[in-house]
Amino acid sequence: MIHFYEEDYAKLRETYRKWWRGELHRPIVPLITTGYDIEGELGSYSPFEFGTAWDFSLSPKDFIKFWDLHFSTLRWHGDAFPFFPTTCFGPGTMAAFLGCRPISAQHTVWFEPPEKDIPIEELHFEADDNNPYLRRVLDVYEAAMEKWHGQVVVGMIDIGGVMDVLQSFRGAENLLTDLYDDPDEVLRCVKELQGLWRYYYEKIIGMMGSDAPGYSQWLNLYCENPSYILQSDFSYMIGPDMFDRFVAPELAETASWLDRVVYHMDGIGQIPHLDSLLKIDGIKGIQWVPGSGAPEEQNWDDLLTRILDAGLKLLSCNQNPDGTPIAIAKDPGQLYFWERYYHKDDPGAQAYAEICNISL
Repeated sequence: MIHFYEEDYAKLRETYRKWWRGELHRPIVPLITTGYDIEGELGSYSPFEFGTAWDFSLSPKDFIKFWDLHFSTLRWHGDAFPFFPTTCFGPGTMAAFLGCRPISAQHTVWFEPPEKDIPIEELHFEADDNNPYLRRVLDVYEAAMEKWHGQVVVGMIDIGGVMDVLQSFRGAENLLTDLYDDPDEVLRCVKELQGLWRYYYEKIIGMMGSDAPGYSQWLNLYCENPSYILQSDFSYMIGPDMFDRFVAPELAETASWLDRVVYHMDGIGQIPHLDSLLKIDGIKGIQWVPGSGAPEEQNWDDLLTRILDAGLKLLSCNQNPDGTPIAIAKDPGQLYFWERYYHKDDPGAQAYAEICNISL
């Protein structure tokens, strides 16, 4: 039993409509409570995680049954909703669809090319609907939609940034050299991958069909129309001129046919690209991730103010410990708070709910 109903989705859709239109004037605040009695035997099914996603001996239906039982232990409050994440297929999953082999670890997945140091002029990318890794992903989506019939938002896989997928085939050092030695070949590969990115995105969206109660990316940000969080982690290593030539045009074109696009701006090496990102009309928000260690502890108010002053949504260090918005946000309605989990008996849940004006 999933304790989230059509009237809850109707309320959620209206809330997000107002938030995206700038009419909500409060942050999006998801709160989930845990610890409710499980309505089945969780241990009888396979968990869906980095170490199991690509294990073909495990059944997608078992993955979905595991999550279905897990959902029975949760309740959703504020702006939270039942969300099935598919991030455990790994960042840049499209590389597997095109010939790379996924290598699973406990907390991540990476993709090895079919051969090492394939010259960029020999790389040519085409869709293969019989690719076993693509079939694996589609089987999971089919099982999810068959089980839930619109009760759960099934997240989009982390397809990957176009340059990040290309990096999976060439390696970072080789691709950096290619930008200087073979820029036309890089642009050719970008064009091929960009077309395939859309092809795979639309194929997965099509698997969800008319039963989808909404859409989300690998981050559980709700949108009633197909959306995405675009990224280019490779851009951490290049300057603004290279970004404007090899990355920004692809981002702008992809953002033009998607709804409510957010850009995943990961690490201080991405800061030089912010001005270019703010010029892309289709990008409606920035997810700022400073990185671990010292950057995480720094004050990023100046950077965050630039994003907010441009009128974009901010998914970031946007929450004080007591749950109130950061002071620099003149309109708290530009902010998205990370979801928080509390055990149902934890007094912190009620305290947090009161601060954020959420009913438990």
